Amino acid sequence: MALTKVDDRGLNTPVDLQDNEQIRLGTGNDLTMFHNGNHSFIQDEGTGNLYISSMSGNVHLRTSSNQQAVTCVQDAEVVLYHNNSRKFETKSDGARFTGHLYSNDNEKLRLGTGHDLEIYHDGSNSYLQNST
Repeated sequence: MALTKVDDRGLNTPVDLQDNEQIRLGTGNDLTMFHNGNHSFIQDEGTGNLYISSMSGNVHLRTSSNQQAVTCVQDAEVVLYHNNSRKFETKSDGARFTGHLYSNDNEKLRLGTGHDLEIYHDGSNSYLQNST
């Protein structure tokens, strides 16, 4: 039997679901949460955006080994990690990266409002082009 309503007393016990059983929210079941036996899912299939927020702290996305992957700091930076090591972070005046930036041949780093400065490598030669 499906749980169709929770009254103002709430739930007095945990809700345990088997693999592939879903929690569905919204009039058209727009938001679904479930575990398929191997992976866990949060799926938004409705209109609009999916928001994940913390009203009093930071938001952390972590890997299975509990290592940081993404940290969104309240009123501050967003940090991307690789193997629990900071690699890219936003700052109030821009961004900072740690390590190396990689690209394929012929991919250009373009700077300036009109892409006035281009830096790239074509596989044989390196280029620094200024078009102003």
